[in-house]
Amino acid sequence: MNPVIITPDDVAEAVRRAPNWKSQGLDGLHHYWVKGFVVCHAVLARQFQEPLDQKSLPSLFTTGITHLVPKDRDTIDPSKYRPITCLPTIYKTLTSILSARITRHLNSNQVMSRAQNECRGGGRGTKEPLLIDAAIGKVVKRNRRNLSAAWIDYKKAFDSVPHTWLKRVLKLYKVNFRVRDFLGQCMGQWKTILCHLGERITAAENHIRIRMGIFQGDCLSPIWFCLSLNPLSTLLEPFVRCE
Repeated sequence: MNPVIITPDDVAEAVRRAPNWKSQGLDGLHHYWVKGFVVCHAVLARQFQEPLDQKSLPSLFTTGITHLVPKDRDTIDPSKYRPITCLPTIYKTLTSILSARITRHLNSNQVMSRAQNECRGGGRGTKEPLLIDAAIGKVVKRNRRNLSAAWIDYKKAFDSVPHTWLKRVLKLYKVNFRVRDFLGQCMGQWKTILCHLGERITAAENHIRIRMGIFQGDCLSPIWFCLSLNPLSTLLEPFVRCE
């Protein structure tokens, strides 16, 4: 992968794709303002390049706020809550830029398995496989043919990927070493604050560290997760027959 040099155009493209008023993190900043103040893009590009070269980032930007949203009225059971993590806008902008560069590298070298539908440009994620399954089912039923199908469900997949493997897979697919070192440093700082009904329930000195799995809410997380499963997807390809 080529070295990453962040430009104002990279910043502009990253914030253009982001929703204007999505819930902000600890920095309290909405993408709307970053989009509007175009003059700041050059400054942000320089400030993004500096921590990337130095392989470090202030802990503020790697700290999320996890809102516990109750699924029903049974609020005593922890499993009845849906955690939604909001990350700082600045961190999401930086990782969005890195995600675009890594994706470009993966696409140009045809790294991702053909079976991987999510995180592909112009794709519709899970909608396309569902439509394909439905169409195949109708054809099989109409023509009275036999069909064998299997689905693989990774239980709590986002939460179960070891950090050691996340680092290893970046090296395996030859992601730029500066990007690898920077992401590894950020990974060691990942932590979050629990928030319930608008009130923080985690003390400042007791932030919950993310020691396993992907940092949810991060713009880089989906492609990084798919990359971590790519070796397995590639091994399964010979057993998938498409006609």
